[in-house]
Amino acid sequence: MENDILMKKVGIAVTDPDDWTGLAFQNAARQYGMHPVTFSFDDATSDISSGKIYAGKIDLSGLDAVIVRDLGPATHNDVSFRFDILCQLKELGVPVINSPESIAKAANKYVSSFLFRKNGIPTPRTIVTNNLDEAAAALSSFGRAVVKPVFGYKGIGVECVRNGESGVKKLEKLFKEKRLIYIQEFIPNPGRDIRVFVVNGNVAGSIYRIAPEGGWINNLSQGGSAKPCVLTGEQERLALKAAAVIGTVYAGVDIIEGDYVIEINGTPSGKGIFEACGLDVTKMIAEYLDGLI
Repeated sequence: MENDILMKKVGIAVTDPDDWTGLAFQNAARQYGMHPVTFSFDDATSDISSGKIYAGKIDLSGLDAVIVRDLGPATHNDVSFRFDILCQLKELGVPVINSPESIAKAANKYVSSFLFRKNGIPTPRTIVTNNLDEAAAALSSFGRAVVKPVFGYKGIGVECVRNGESGVKKLEKLFKEKRLIYIQEFIPNPGRDIRVFVVNGNVAGSIYRIAPEGGWINNLSQGGSAKPCVLTGEQERLALKAAAVIGTVYAGVDIIEGDYVIEINGTPSGKGIFEACGLDVTKMIAEYLDGLI
């Protein structure tokens, strides 16, 4: 008990107590002499009168650092509140990894796509619009396109559409549901993409994410499988630049052979690369944090 008191307390924000990456973060923190404290933003409270920020019985402002595994599913108001709490903790001097600013940029596909283009990182042609006619014109230009939620995760809500009557009808349906269309040119690929893990400005490792038979979405959470991948020099350069532009300490950068950066994940799972390559990226993140605090 006395040793626990002396240890640096590292909060690990995770929704699912059985999440592989959340558990790996706990083990990695212990290996580096830190005391992991798990909490969920589902239990977050900010007492404005007293200035206290807590989750359940955990005083978040009393932590020595916070690792964000995930913010959890939430409504628009909840998402804003959770980001605000991270910003407040940062202002109080609690190191937050990844920073709330970088998590926000990575989570917003519109912002990340814009920043990639602005900084010369190849990414598929993309249109984000509140105008259905503009979305239909983009589909006509692309021929085949991928429509994604601007704020999405695990490949949920991602649709592949082709130009034609059925494709336009699908756009109309999505438009009625979301009132905003993020439509990206489909890049032909061999049924896989590349997930590159970047930690502290270095490529930690990479995997192919392979779509299940009969499918086209490569996310492991959607039935995809992982195999080791050896990057080209250009792919490594793109991954490092993407992570730097977004400002992440650790990230999963998704690349389609070609080479195009599709998107970046600021709270990636480490399970796939561990199972495919035996590489535990949480240990690298814990090592970085140990040197920080």
